[in-house]
Amino acid sequence: MTIKNVLAGSVVLCAGLTFAATEEASAARPCSTGVKTIRPVVLEDPGKWTYTYNLSWCADGGTVVWADPSVTPRVHTPACRWVGRMEESLRKPIVENGTWTATDTSEFSCGDKDGKEHGVNPWVIVNFFPAGEYKVKSGIDPA
Repeated sequence: MTIKNVLAGSVVLCAGLTFAATEEASAARPCSTGVKTIRPVVLEDPGKWTYTYNLSWCADGGTVVWADPSVTPRVHTPACRWVGRMEESLRKPIVENGTWTATDTSEFSCGDKDGKEHGVNPWVIVNFFPAGEYKVKSGIDPA
């Protein structure tokens, strides 16, 4: 996982917390309290591309023990291409309420009829809690 532009100390690097790129990985991990998941976040430019963000996590005793963010890009026309995930992070709580934050900014680029490329950045911010509650913000910005 590439992590850019994250403040020192905010990236989770504690023992026992691991990351994976797919939902299958989270499904294969034991979680005695039950795996929590967000409703997939789907952003798109119809007929051009679709971006789907997923997040699963497990908590034990009010502490997140693993989290699996994933992105599924789909390109629907040869005029567009998936550039990749530009920034991503997973941050542990900075306040006492236990809120974790997962973020992703990705990029698609599409050519217009004049051959000029125009990029866009779909992005997602998920604030999630060990008990399973979460809040999502998302959007699409010009690249």
